Amino acid sequence: MKIKNPEVTLADEARNGVEEEVRSGFLDWLFQFSVSGDDGEEYSLGGSILSLALEKLDLVSMNWTRGKGYTGQLPNSIYRVGRYPGMQFERLLRKPQGTLQIRREVHKVLVTCGKEYQVECFEDHSWRIRVDSLDGEYRADLWHRPSGYPLWYGREQPSYLTQHSVTYGYNWAGKVRGQIWIRGREVHVEGMGIRERYVAADSSAAELGGWEDWGWIGFREIHSSMYDMRLGMKDLSVYDLETGRHYPEGVLTITHEDWAFLRELDGFIPTVYRIRIQLEDGIYEIRAHVGNATTWGATFQVPDNPVATLTFDQVEGTFTRKDGTVKELTEGRGTMSIRQWHAYPNILPRELYSDEVKSGEKFETL
Repeated sequence: MKIKNPEVTLADEARNGVEEEVRSGFLDWLFQFSVSGDDGEEYSLGGSILSLALEKLDLVSMNWTRGKGYTGQLPNSIYRVGRYPGMQFERLLRKPQGTLQIRREVHKVLVTCGKEYQVECFEDHSWRIRVDSLDGEYRADLWHRPSGYPLWYGREQPSYLTQHSVTYGYNWAGKVRGQIWIRGREVHVEGMGIRERYVAADSSAAELGGWEDWGWIGFREIHSSMYDMRLGMKDLSVYDLETGRHYPEGVLTITHEDWAFLRELDGFIPTVYRIRIQLEDGIYEIRAHVGNATTWGATFQVPDNPVATLTFDQVEGTFTRKDGTVKELTEGRGTMSIRQWHAYPNILPRELYSDEVKSGEKFETL
């Protein structure tokens, strides 16, 4: 979204409401990072503070996973099944409304939700995120330093994703470094990731149009974030670190390939993304392969609108300028969160849910 002044201020970081009449207020300070550890492992780290006005709840979420998986062809079947590490640590803490505190200071904003989650938002646009499970299982101290400008959902004026999805805020890609502690073992991490500031007056998942992609792709040369409502709004932000050019607009096309069934989601996911963004100065193209898939949500129940985060283990990209020169992009990373309009109906074949190999008479087709 192109807006008059894309600069993020501390007022944006501290925003806690909307001007429209609120039916279901929703706030978050969220992050999703893809990082390498000094132990040789690849980690996906996530977390958020959520405030749900309608439910009178404040929520803290924190999670991590590492490693990568694969998809396997089922015997005597046309289907492939995803076999991924999934979420290896996840904690969701429900707290009474009012636990979330936002404190404005001279040169920063401090956001807390109990002792487990703290975000410091600084004037130089960096965030320091500290999470702690308080039981010795997991702790993190992470810095996110973004580049360029974010993908704005809305600032002075709200963004209408659909008629009933009215939002303010942004998501922003950048560099990440810091430390995590897993059962007391310290790991230094470095990579890239996205953070989100989100304020919603209302939302309606039923209007999404069947599929929603929300995520980021980063290279050493270019950082980008994108939002694609399959049958509705598409938005993006691309920042060229080498030239300093920011592209808040373009023609975004996401193609999903090599689908596999993810049992934890009770649905299918694409395992290859092909992304093409036509920009003012050229064409930005990406091929990303899924290495891990994790389900998520705010209730730990089977979701009405299935959601998952896909972490890419292979990301390749090019930027083709108008004069025909092609720039190969390096050190690619990324994650993509997906949301489906509804769960797949339970009319799928039994082999998708079981590794048991059936024998005997089979139904033959031409």
